[in-house]
Amino acid sequence: MKTFFFLALSFVLSSALFHPVSANEPMVVQAANYPLAYFAERIGTDSFEIQYLVDPEVDPAFWKPSDEAMMAFQQADIILRNGATYSKWMHHASLPVSAIVDSSREFRDSFIKSEGEMHTHGDGTVHSHGGVAFTTWIDFSQAAKQAEAIARRFAAVKPYEAEEIQANLEALKKDLAGLDASMKSLGGKIGSTPLLASHPIYQYMARAYGLKIEALEWEPEMEMTDEALGDLAKLQETHKAAWMIWEDEPGPANVTALAAQGIRSVVFSPCANRPVEGDWLSVMKQNLENLAEVVPQGGE
Repeated sequence: MKTFFFLALSFVLSSALFHPVSANEPMVVQAANYPLAYFAERIGTDSFEIQYLVDPEVDPAFWKPSDEAMMAFQQADIILRNGATYSKWMHHASLPVSAIVDSSREFRDSFIKSEGEMHTHGDGTVHSHGGVAFTTWIDFSQAAKQAEAIARRFAAVKPYEAEEIQANLEALKKDLAGLDASMKSLGGKIGSTPLLASHPIYQYMARAYGLKIEALEWEPEMEMTDEALGDLAKLQETHKAAWMIWEDEPGPANVTALAAQGIRSVVFSPCANRPVEGDWLSVMKQNLENLAEVVPQGGE
């Protein structure tokens, strides 16, 4: 606790240079994706106003803010950045550097490099998942570090609330530790069972929990073409799998097409954007229940 307070107090002078606000006004926090917004909501006090402006129909990693949203970010007291090349628009935007919290900075030396081809999402955006893997938070130990980075900044700008912020952080970390332990248990039961993924977004999860995942570049709502099935067949030559992990609920036709190939479907949503129902934690718990179906018979 003393270390936490020391860090908070040592930073408070520089933090006052961000965007001075009235003592009666909450500090405005803008989050680049929903996991960070959720962590901030759990960690913050009434002195923080957590805002999340990303269109719910758009992948936050490739979202482009409107002029109004850009202005909101520029005027924010704190900007929560995922890091790991997430939020491509931030690399070209004029944002107050002193307001930015790079939540994955602590483990940037362990970022994973990945390859990816250009493809089109259902919302019409065209992009590639190549470069640095950026779905950092589905390694729940990394998610805890991202939460700690948020808490450090919150305590720095509100040092007299550092104890409450720390208590909120510990409650969140307890939930994250529970997810981490459950995933480690599942990883041990699944073992070296080959798995497929519809998208190359599970790299950190695979590394943290010992999963053998090879990815395609598919969308849940895509039309299952002969070309797509050909890509699957080619991958199956060296990575024979009986399960496909989707980031969202796949269309019934796609489930049927895979079933004809002896492949069952399961959903593990990274929950990068705000869900229609529940919150980030409830989605992760549902993910674990879904992934439990993959455990080989006799692996319970």
